[in-house]
Amino acid sequence: MVSNPRLRRLQADYENVRAEFSGHPHVTVEALGPRVPPERYRVQFRLVGLFLNGDQPDYREMHEVDITLPRAYPAEKPYCVPLSPIFHPNIKDYFCIADYWAASMSLVDVIVKLGEMIQWRVYNPRSPLDAIAARWAVQQDESGLDVFPVGKVDLGVADFNVGLKSRPSIASLAPLEDGSEPAVEDDFIVALRS
Repeated sequence: MVSNPRLRRLQADYENVRAEFSGHPHVTVEALGPRVPPERYRVQFRLVGLFLNGDQPDYREMHEVDITLPRAYPAEKPYCVPLSPIFHPNIKDYFCIADYWAASMSLVDVIVKLGEMIQWRVYNPRSPLDAIAARWAVQQDESGLDVFPVGKVDLGVADFNVGLKSRPSIASLAPLEDGSEPAVEDDFIVALRS
């Protein structure tokens, strides 16, 4: 059992990241370095974001970010560095997560927030790291065009579809294996088995 609170937090984050993003369709997380639990991660996002192509924003669907957990973590926020070109008011040499960071945030929460920033689901042009991106964002907002977000993947909720079928009548249902009739309650079929 680990008695150091920082090591306990690092271990919990490591386990939660593995559980949440293992096999995820939009996020791949790789622990970096020899330490377990790790203090560094590389995250690959398969999300629509923007990068500056010449002097115009253009779409990009792959983004890599290095996350370093500092010695004072979780009291001090993670340091998140983009490895691929990105165009966003609050991202330049690093992701500015100060507006969102609290020591109670997990590493999973941080990764989700980075994904929201990449997709322009979250941005703050009044506190920019990239003045050009901030000015462009304000122009887009003022234009009345519905430009944002550029991506629509919600990393905080599992992607699944739920559909309702039309309500069957009792007469259209086949008997159960034991010969009894299934019961229909509201819009759901309840198969009673003994």
